[in-house]
Amino acid sequence: MMLLALLKKDFLIVKKYVLIMVVVAALIPPFMRWRTPEFMGDFGFILSVIFSVFMLLQYVSIKEYQFPKAATYLCAAPFSRKMMVLSKYVFCMVIYVLCCVIYGIETFVLPGLGALDIKLFALMFLAISAFIGIYLPIQYKLGFDKTKYIFAVIIIFSPMYLPVLMRMKNPGLGFHSVLPTYFLYSSIVLIGFAVLAISASLSVKIYTKADLA
Repeated sequence: MMLLALLKKDFLIVKKYVLIMVVVAALIPPFMRWRTPEFMGDFGFILSVIFSVFMLLQYVSIKEYQFPKAATYLCAAPFSRKMMVLSKYVFCMVIYVLCCVIYGIETFVLPGLGALDIKLFALMFLAISAFIGIYLPIQYKLGFDKTKYIFAVIIIFSPMYLPVLMRMKNPGLGFHSVLPTYFLYSSIVLIGFAVLAISASLSVKIYTKADLA
């Protein structure tokens, strides 16, 4: 219940931007399909996830930075620092799931985007887990003011991630090509969860020692 309350708090903070996120997540895949037809809707899905997750996370961080005493009040209430940290990770994953649902609906409505691809979802889950897994501990350690430009850097250089993900999605010949598909991509998802678990543990340790005064 504590985690759900904190999650609700984060979504209330970004409620003005949720509709924008939904529109952006819906428009980017068909737009990028038009601009880069060789990648079907994959490129657009990748960009929509990166943009949506980091845009909303950035806005929550801005509000927390503008009102630093809010964290002190939450800690004074029955909300542990551990739960406050974990809620940020859950918040990002909920946004990712929403992006997957939106893109999944679009693949049925707009056949030009290609078929619903679980492989792409698994690979993007690992990628966004890695981004969040690195970004959040750094933000908890250095503070929002010193990490606020990371969002812009991620968006600017995000097109560079596409070839890597495409090569992983279509591995070709190699040792992993002989592995069952379900085993390979289940392992990728498990690795993503492991990255999040390690990152969350590190963030909790950092935030537990932080001075909120």
